[in-house]
Amino acid sequence: MNASPVPTPDRAAGTAAWAVALAALIAFMGIGVVDPILPEIGRQLGASSTQVELLFTTYLGVMAVMTLFAGRLGARFGRRRVALTGLGLISLFALLCGLSSSIPALAVFRAGWGFGSALFTPTALVLLLALIPRPEAAVMRYEAAIGLGMSMGPLLGGVLGGHSWRYPFFGAALLMLLAFVSVLTLVRVPDRREQVGPLSDVFRAYRHPAFLNVAVTGGLYYFCFFVLLGFTPLFLKLSVLGLGLMFFGWGVLLGVGSTVVVERLLHRTTPSRILRGTFTGLLVLFLLLGLLPGLVPLKVALVILSGLLFGINNSLLTTLSVEVSSAPRATATSAYNFLRWAGAAFAPLASGLLAEHVTPDAPYLVGAALLLVCAATMVLRGRHIDQARRGEEAPITEPAGTPSLAHD
Repeated sequence: MNASPVPTPDRAAGTAAWAVALAALIAFMGIGVVDPILPEIGRQLGASSTQVELLFTTYLGVMAVMTLFAGRLGARFGRRRVALTGLGLISLFALLCGLSSSIPALAVFRAGWGFGSALFTPTALVLLLALIPRPEAAVMRYEAAIGLGMSMGPLLGGVLGGHSWRYPFFGAALLMLLAFVSVLTLVRVPDRREQVGPLSDVFRAYRHPAFLNVAVTGGLYYFCFFVLLGFTPLFLKLSVLGLGLMFFGWGVLLGVGSTVVVERLLHRTTPSRILRGTFTGLLVLFLLLGLLPGLVPLKVALVILSGLLFGINNSLLTTLSVEVSSAPRATATSAYNFLRWAGAAFAPLASGLLAEHVTPDAPYLVGAALLLVCAATMVLRGRHIDQARRGEEAPITEPAGTPSLAHD
């Protein structure tokens, strides 16, 4: 049985793909919208850096766990239905965040927000892979939506947060409602039930050496990604609008890197060589952020510049997770997303603890060490990963009688 949603005719499929990408853009605005208001929330609610970082950790932690089940839920109940449920939950919990009056309540509602995002974001990628013929084109559109969402989210947070830290949450709730309506009216992928294998299929995907290398690298890399995204607002001590503008510039370069730049680079060299260079570049940037005394304008410029390298990495790692795995797409997506969001979930809380108990710049130095590991992985295992991407590596044969998901 083919587990992919049945694509609609070309024109309708194109419209549906843009509607899904728009919804993904708005969904990822929800991650960045919190950035500029973190210091203000801490001041008004009397919270420490570690407590404020819980708003990221609860969101990402729930998201990591639930991505293990998102593919199964989509197969059982229909991907469009699960995507709509996720969008509805995000809108509801964003509204509840805006109505909250304490850090524990905010953390709980951010966890609910993460639950909705876990249902929607991997499902959105699977829908795009079904609606757009070329996998790399689908991933680039998905990553472009992420980049634009993460640039517009902080800008929204900066503009609205200048009046009240509650307003960005209300704005996000309204935008998610609009995304819900766009998917409901424009995406007409049949919601048929599909064969569902056991949860062990997700963990079995890690038996593929090249995929395991990509997934573990993704987990370490996304720790660094959210050190920058989640901790930098507390580290640089800019105004709400200043933070919004900084991350807007960062997000614009994130989108450019994940689409235009990465496509041109792939015409010239292999993914592992590109990643080797971008990981090294980010390592240098993290060392400069951690070791340079003062020089806030320079650090703002470094943060914005990092968006280009992060964008390239995001697109390449997501594409590789689909291309090197011998597992069905939904299974590979769940397995990769689990490790990348798990790595991301540890970053904000670990950053807060390191800043409070070691030194304020310690999170960047830890991030630099992890980026060194990522670069070394591409040096030592890059050729193996590139071979798996080209299909030159023999697929792993499942034991007789082992149930599996139908290919997505």
